[in-house]
Amino acid sequence: MDDVKSYLPPVKIGAVMRGATIGEVVASRSNNFKVGDFVNSHLAAGWCGYAIVQDHEVYKLPQVFEEHPTIPLRAALGVLGGTGLTAYFGLLRIGMPSKGDTVVVSAAAGATGSVVCQIAKNVLGCRVIGIAGGREKCKWLIEEIGVDAAIDYKLHNRTERDLTTANKAFDEALRIHAPSGVDVFFDNVGGWILNRVLKRINNHARVVLCGAISTYNSKANGLPPGPSNYLNLISKSARMEGFILLNYSHEYDSAYKDIANWIVEGKIKYTEDLIYGLENAPKAMLKLFGKFQGNKGKLIVDIFGDASKSKL
Repeated sequence: MDDVKSYLPPVKIGAVMRGATIGEVVASRSNNFKVGDFVNSHLAAGWCGYAIVQDHEVYKLPQVFEEHPTIPLRAALGVLGGTGLTAYFGLLRIGMPSKGDTVVVSAAAGATGSVVCQIAKNVLGCRVIGIAGGREKCKWLIEEIGVDAAIDYKLHNRTERDLTTANKAFDEALRIHAPSGVDVFFDNVGGWILNRVLKRINNHARVVLCGAISTYNSKANGLPPGPSNYLNLISKSARMEGFILLNYSHEYDSAYKDIANWIVEGKIKYTEDLIYGLENAPKAMLKLFGKFQGNKGKLIVDIFGDASKSKL
């Protein structure tokens, strides 16, 4: 959203808001799509009821939906879409955890983080610690997602006056739950959480930079300060690496199959935070940043849904 250079251009004032969508073809002049087909669009459609797109701008839903008809189509926006693929490739290709490793995940109650937790725990056999904001989310991570421990980063007041105390409390919680240190950190938030976890990394640890939601649209002038504990990457012979999903587009089909099989086997549960009505889309977006009690799992807007059903 910021007007800065990135792998995609910023959304222009007055333009249709960008967003991944699933829609039904209601008219077609393409030989590749017929009326009634369900298609996915990452960029071409966006926040609107109807869109005119070129056939190269959309694609049919993955074959796994035909192979596993019990999985709803809207999963293509989440666990079998961008968020699930992000969790899959970020963890397996960059994090590369082994059985018994300690894996820490920030924004663990989110759409990507919750899938990361479950792949690490239920597929790879790791010890998993989730970091989330609020007692309810931490309880959900333990009871529903199955992490070994959850740390509530909101538990201690992080005002300027109490910053040192809050940092010590977070460090102590991480020490208790990861007594042998951190082998893999899958980071979705950046900021001070990234800095504190860097203090606990083990030799040859891998830090996966997936996002930095704590700094998005920051009102601070210039870039936020970098992590002061980054020198641990040197002393621990560790690696910190970012990625974008498009790097792995040639592997999407195999990832879809793995994730779908894990869903059917019960190794991955997925939660959807469903908001109804296009007019509620701006408020839904704010939930990503902690407004309206935040979100658990994938946040989806049912464009033609009854807006009065949304609790916002």
